[in-house]
Order: sequence, then structure tokens, then C-alpha cells
Amino acid sequence: MPAIGVPVETVEVAAVIVFASLAFGFTVRGSWLSVALIIVLGGFTFSGLGLLVAARPTTIEGVSGLMNFIMLPMWLLSGTFFSSERFPQILQPFIQALPLTALNNTLRALMNEGASLSSNWLAISVLLAWCVVSFVVALKIFKWQ
Repeated sequence: MPAIGVPVETVEVAAVIVFASLAFGFTVRGSWLSVALIIVLGGFTFSGLGLLVAARPTTIEGVSGLMNFIMLPMWLLSGTFFSSERFPQILQPFIQALPLTALNNTLRALMNEGASLSSNWLAISVLLAWCVVSFVVALKIFKWQ
């Protein structure tokens, strides 16, 4: 699953970047290699989460419901559609620990500000932690039907 998911996500992000550059004059200010590495890490992280969610349910509906339960808060809180800074300060540690927040913040820093990978070590650590933990736990609890 990760071997298929990563190239597809890379192509999707490349398509968005090409569209943004043609339609809005967007340019990537950071390293293309850094952007590519974070896209691949994000692909593996979310593949691991998908595998973890699908490890136990026995129906497609069960997997779909669990995935919505996990992804909806991330979409709303992570800054994908509007700034995560608008949420109360008490929620900020939880929001910053979400993998989508880490991915969004890192890609924005790399592409918009030209930041380096080392300046985003905390967000990258969050992505790596989610990636490793989700794969390890999924492999431990996965059962073939």
C-alpha cells in the first residue's frame, strides 16, 4: 500500500504546484528535494494511519467510519482550510501534534519561506513519530480475515 500511495501523492502535489504556478504565479522558494522528501514522508505517514485504521474493522463501512472520525478533526483543526491559530490556546498542543498540521506547516515553510529541513525539525519529528508508531501498531494488531 505505501509503495502505491507515495507516488500518487507526489504526482498530486506536483499537479497542484504546477497549477498554482500557472494560475497564480506561485514559485517554490525552498529546496525541491526537501519538498519531495516531506511529501514522501507525509505519504508514508498517512499510509501508516490508513493501515492502522483498516487493521481491525471487518467491513468497508467500518473502515470508512473510523477514517472519517480520525480525518475530520484533522481537516478542521490543522490549518488546511483556515488558520489553526484561531482555535483556543488550550487546544494548540493537541493541534500541533496532529500529523496533518505538521505536514501543512512544514510544506508551507519550505515552499513559501524557503526554510530548511533542520529549521522544521519539530514538525518533521511529529510526522516521523506518527509514521513509525502507526505502522508498528498496525502490524501488531493486523489480522487477516
